[in-house]
Amino acid sequence: MSKTRDEYLLKHWTAYPDCPRGFLQYGRVHQLRVGVNNVTTYKAKDAPQFTGADVLADGDLIALMPSAQFVLLAPNYTNRPGFYKAEDDPWLRKKNFFEYQNFIRDFFKEKRFLEVKTPTLVECPGTEPSLDVFETEFVLGSKTKKYFLPTSPELHLKKLLSMGAERIFEIAPVFRNNEKTERHNHEFLMLEWYRSMSYLANIKHDMIELVEYLADKLRVERPKEVLTYSIPDLFKTYCNFDFNPTTTAEELKALAHTLNVDVQSATTIDDYFYLIFMEKIENKWPQDRLVFVEKYPPYQAALARIDKDGWAERFEAYWKGLELANAFHELNNPTVQRERALEDLEKKKLLGKNSVTLDEEFFRSLEYGMPPSAGIALGVERLYMALKNVNRIDSLVDYSS
Repeated sequence: MSKTRDEYLLKHWTAYPDCPRGFLQYGRVHQLRVGVNNVTTYKAKDAPQFTGADVLADGDLIALMPSAQFVLLAPNYTNRPGFYKAEDDPWLRKKNFFEYQNFIRDFFKEKRFLEVKTPTLVECPGTEPSLDVFETEFVLGSKTKKYFLPTSPELHLKKLLSMGAERIFEIAPVFRNNEKTERHNHEFLMLEWYRSMSYLANIKHDMIELVEYLADKLRVERPKEVLTYSIPDLFKTYCNFDFNPTTTAEELKALAHTLNVDVQSATTIDDYFYLIFMEKIENKWPQDRLVFVEKYPPYQAALARIDKDGWAERFEAYWKGLELANAFHELNNPTVQRERALEDLEKKKLLGKNSVTLDEEFFRSLEYGMPPSAGIALGVERLYMALKNVNRIDSLVDYSS
């Protein structure tokens, strides 16, 4: 702190004044691009006059008054590295991301979808075997009950479909423990939307329209083209392998050996599939295209139907090297769904993951009857990263220092 600034703050500044009447504009010094040599203090009675150059520091919060005067509202005392630097306007970055979320809502409201809200404390966070979960405990007197933070709002949204919902969407915070990379965060926003009495093709059309709508709203370039690949096509193109729904773990292991893919960590057919897919196939397509990958093997069905040829009716969407979304022609058979959920719990156990309980209310809703439906889960931050060429997800969702 300069001697003049120190003197001004200690002796002449009215500390943390109220909103000054008649101010023209307010903000931080670097945001307002104030020529500090050309502004002076809004002079109080009997107080000496100071120029901006005498007392202002980068990041000070000021109000500009008429006649090229300023009021210092709150000085910037921090000097932590990377904290509100002049070249980095954190509020503008956050504001743009919040406005983007409003654009998403506008898109679905124009398409006559209803925005809904599902619980944040749940009895079952989802049964995806590979995901670690956050758990907590509700205490009421001597009684306790375990709850989880959801890895997805999917189960609760499908309950609404069983109740009679037709077109619904939600932007929900979701939580995945043990995840932190440039593209992963332990808390992020998931956009899910569902159409009852509909097909996966309609969800795909929604996805294309959404990306193009948001690109136009944000004034960025749309994807140059939309491409669709199937899993068997990709394995044939990049691995010279005839993949089919009955391909075994041993066949994939042999293929990995031929392709020099390290599969020593693999213990299941899912492992062999993903290790080959991630190393030899994923993102080999043009990065400036919106890409859909469909026709997954049956053990990758999750909550999707299996078609008459044995393929899981689902797709994943990619753009600019980012996996954006995962969509299903939804399974609504309660018996098959319970079998898959129990298989997931066994896989979790083998992987050493924390156990979770099944959501029996979800299965009751399937037994009551869920109409044929299609739905999708999309990473809100991931799509923004692709649209705006943002490199790190934590610049959008991590509010800690």
